[in-house]
Amino acid sequence: MVKNKKKSLPIKDAFKILSYIFIAVLISSCSSKVVFPVSEVVPAAEATLKVNKNGNENFELDLKVENLAEADRLTPARRYYVVWMVSKKHGTINIGNLDINRKNKGSLETSTAYEPIRVFITAEDTQKPVVPSTQVVLDSGEFKV
Repeated sequence: MVKNKKKSLPIKDAFKILSYIFIAVLISSCSSKVVFPVSEVVPAAEATLKVNKNGNENFELDLKVENLAEADRLTPARRYYVVWMVSKKHGTINIGNLDINRKNKGSLETSTAYEPIRVFITAEDTQKPVVPSTQVVLDSGEFKV
């Protein structure tokens, strides 16, 4: 009769495995992914936003947009797409322009000291507006980081 003797994992190896799991959970907990809902203005457009809090307590934003027509094809036609961020303490902030390439894709990467709670994209006539226009193309809605 052969006995199956289970081998136990050495404590050193078990600790390493638990450490890797803990680090993976810690990294994923500091990151948020926001998928924008379907837009009424440009229904084919798909946008995702990744928000990470880095070691300096700043927030890194990585916005990717696909299937977004050029701003001059909207009704009314505009010249630029501008990305706005809303934060609890500092209101609405222009965080940059979204350039669309020939494949109707665009991206914007930036960092900010302010915690974002909403990101939206407007169509604008000027490249650096101070306040957003009423022509909101995509809107994340409110989210938590």
